[in-house]
Amino acid sequence: MIIPDANVLIYAHDEASPWHAKARRWWEAVLSGAEPVGVAWVVVLAVTRLLTHPNVCENPLSPAHVRRLIEHWLSFPHVRIVHLSEDALGRFFDLLEEAGAGGNLSTDALIALHALEHSATIASNDRDFDRFAGVKRINPVA
Repeated sequence: MIIPDANVLIYAHDEASPWHAKARRWWEAVLSGAEPVGVAWVVVLAVTRLLTHPNVCENPLSPAHVRRLIEHWLSFPHVRIVHLSEDALGRFFDLLEEAGAGGNLSTDALIALHALEHSATIASNDRDFDRFAGVKRINPVA
């Protein structure tokens, strides 16, 4: 399973991004492939927040447009929303403690926990995921 981070999904849809072409090709290949894809709720939130924000995107999208975009992803049979287990709270804080950080790393820890619980690989341009033991990461825009 692949769990995309918000950054690669945003790059794939933001034509002003310097990583747009690579990210778009990668995401289209993932959507047309068969490998399971898990989208975390925290990624849905980040994609919505950033793609609709005029200070982040040169051409921000409406929330309705982002909704259609995410619903399109989820229309593929191998793409689904992923959830965490009942004991995720403790494991989340364990990851932060092991990484020796909180703050901005908190969202990454939550995505990393999804990857660990689902034996998935994170697709991200963010090297902070490498701080979490056992988490596998690929960089589609490298």
